[in-house]
Amino acid sequence: MRVSRAVGAAVLALATCAGASAIVTADAAATPTAQAPGGEATVSAPPGAWPPELALHAAGTGVLLRNTYVKEPTYWQSTADGRQVTPDCGIGVVRLGDEVACQGPTELKIRNLASGTLESVPLQQGQVLPQALSPTQVLAITPVDADGHHTFRLLGRAGEPRKDVTVALPEAVNNVSIAGSDARGALVDYWDDQRMHRLGLIDYATATMKRLPHTSTVSDNPASFSPIGLGTKWIAVADGYQATLVSRDDLTVTRSLPLDVDPTELLPVGDWLLAHDRSAGEPVVKAYPVGGGAARPVLDRLDRKMLLGTDGSAYALSTAGGSTRWAVNQVAVDDHGALRVREAAAVAARPSDRRTLTFAQGALSSLHVDFSSYVLGYRTSVKGPVTVSGTPEWRCDHTWQDPYCPYQSGRTGVHVATGDGRIVGLGSGESSSALTAYVREARPGGAHRTVRLGNDMQDYSILGASGRYLLVRGKENGTERLLVADIDAGRTLDVKPAAPASLWGAELWQPEGDKGVVAATDLRTGKITRRVDLGSGCRPYELQVNGDWFYSTCSAEGTGATAYHASSGKRIPLPFLGSLPTVRLGDGYLVQQTVDGLRLYNLRSGTAVKEHETAQSPSPVGFGRGWAVDAFGGRLAYLDREDTLHVVGVTGATSPLAVIDQNLPATLDTRGAGGRQARWWLSKPAASWNLVLRNKATGLSTAVRSGGEARGVIDLTWDGKDKAGRAVPNGTYEWTLTVVPADGQGSRVKATGPVTVAGPGLPGGSRRP
Repeated sequence: MRVSRAVGAAVLALATCAGASAIVTADAAATPTAQAPGGEATVSAPPGAWPPELALHAAGTGVLLRNTYVKEPTYWQSTADGRQVTPDCGIGVVRLGDEVACQGPTELKIRNLASGTLESVPLQQGQVLPQALSPTQVLAITPVDADGHHTFRLLGRAGEPRKDVTVALPEAVNNVSIAGSDARGALVDYWDDQRMHRLGLIDYATATMKRLPHTSTVSDNPASFSPIGLGTKWIAVADGYQATLVSRDDLTVTRSLPLDVDPTELLPVGDWLLAHDRSAGEPVVKAYPVGGGAARPVLDRLDRKMLLGTDGSAYALSTAGGSTRWAVNQVAVDDHGALRVREAAAVAARPSDRRTLTFAQGALSSLHVDFSSYVLGYRTSVKGPVTVSGTPEWRCDHTWQDPYCPYQSGRTGVHVATGDGRIVGLGSGESSSALTAYVREARPGGAHRTVRLGNDMQDYSILGASGRYLLVRGKENGTERLLVADIDAGRTLDVKPAAPASLWGAELWQPEGDKGVVAATDLRTGKITRRVDLGSGCRPYELQVNGDWFYSTCSAEGTGATAYHASSGKRIPLPFLGSLPTVRLGDGYLVQQTVDGLRLYNLRSGTAVKEHETAQSPSPVGFGRGWAVDAFGGRLAYLDREDTLHVVGVTGATSPLAVIDQNLPATLDTRGAGGRQARWWLSKPAASWNLVLRNKATGLSTAVRSGGEARGVIDLTWDGKDKAGRAVPNGTYEWTLTVVPADGQGSRVKATGPVTVAGPGLPGGSRRP
């Protein structure tokens, strides 16, 4: 069953109030489909600052609210106990307080949502149109006659002896609209036969309409439509920074009231006038004393309009008292004539709008767009049941101190996770149109910087990122180009004609020839180090690589979509036509986006098995942007249409852990120790690691560093001492890095290489005492 944003936010709010755990499992919230075989976890979007997607239509002992985001039932909510009732026909044709009227062919059915009572008022089919409701009568209007004029009629309800009374009008009326109504009468906005714009007040008790006095605020100009408000004591009409108030008891009594805003709406409450300027920089609702005096703020932010309740108070979906909490607030006059503001009905907060996702090594980030933009980072489990932290692990906000925060999360959809704890976005530089990478460490207090790539590109997008390397496609002077950059070194490595390409670690994979062979170029040396025959017999039109897994197609139409596993030599035909951004490759699985939803195909058995399918497409923020595959972990993340974040696991064994890139100098000079001296990039998260140096001259091995969990990268910062704090002699060594996989699948991996140690330690060949 589809759940609205408002309901989802309410669930989140209740869970928060109840002190819910920070770890949210698959059982914590309903999902749109059956449970994923590999497990699933969800996190609702946090409450946002935007107004709830609701519209307020009436207020009595309860409030009538309509959901504006989806076509869900309108509901009436008691202000006393929060009880909710669904009306028979939404907001109806007319309504007053707790009553909603539904129109049928021959009758008007009026239901009191507080008491549940139902009554019927006969209608002449096609002869009258209901316009307003009172406790005893229905105000209706006839279609225009031959002269283009309307007639008002009052139809009696149960207990009202006058069943059909024609309202006496002061003149012919046309182009009629009801500007406001309550239990006593209705304010009518109309034009007369001289094409003059008029206001009239219908009194239900006497069945008469009187024209309001002609003032500067009721202009002779028929195109003049000033803000109008009907209260229980006064009628208000605005003209710029001035309002005219007309007494309802005596229309000859008027007052002029200066305002310090040019209001977009007015509503009198007792002897106060509420005025709101929706276009103001600080959209505060102010109350002006009718008798004169200083205005005072009563509501902070207002959504849509204020309306008159049956008790004579103003009701509005708004914030008040300096709070960011949205609610239906009541502005009432107490027995002493003073204004009082209180929360009449609580409403569920609107979740913040999540936009784009990045996902790598179990680290998730999502862009949120509210009154401001910000990014939240979450941490998912990498072993055992699928879980995701309900509380964000880190956050960045778009402020003047940190103007690049949204760019690193892909506000324009150009974003990636690098797999070593960073996220990268693209944009143009501040001082030129040069392509710029915005790099952020995705952790609390993480550093951020910009890297100018030095090329003026248009229509650019990131094809992939792996550790320090970035692959970008764009246009230079109208020609498609590929750009390969090293964001650690801050330089562009190569710019070449556009062709299918994929990054994995330090390798750039591209087609070689037109028979299905692809070759890997080591970006550190520029040499081809590996070739794989995909067995497709065609030059790949699209190419994705993830370790030993390959995905390719043969044409722009997605024909020949195939997966290939290099370790086993298995070629796996796929049951669909594939193309970017609709297909993404993970470690032994791939995900396809269709118009109906996402399909996860598990490839680990050697065949393409559709393991999970969502019931709806991801959040509609752009095709391919509401979901992400963890290329370095083995899970799928997506946003549903309620902005709930889903993390889906995949069954079967992951690939063995591998070191996919390293940056280790030939000489480790510990005399300048203090910064990072070496770095190793991993294909998936590690549980622990250990680094040993073996002196080639003496054969002695020394454990110099070890560590715990590492998600994607191991950084070495070394002072030239072993784990016991003793200086390591200078000399020539062989280093060995041993890493244990965090998911418990596959054996530990070892990487080795030569290195020279130079520093203030013992002379070469010396033995430690």
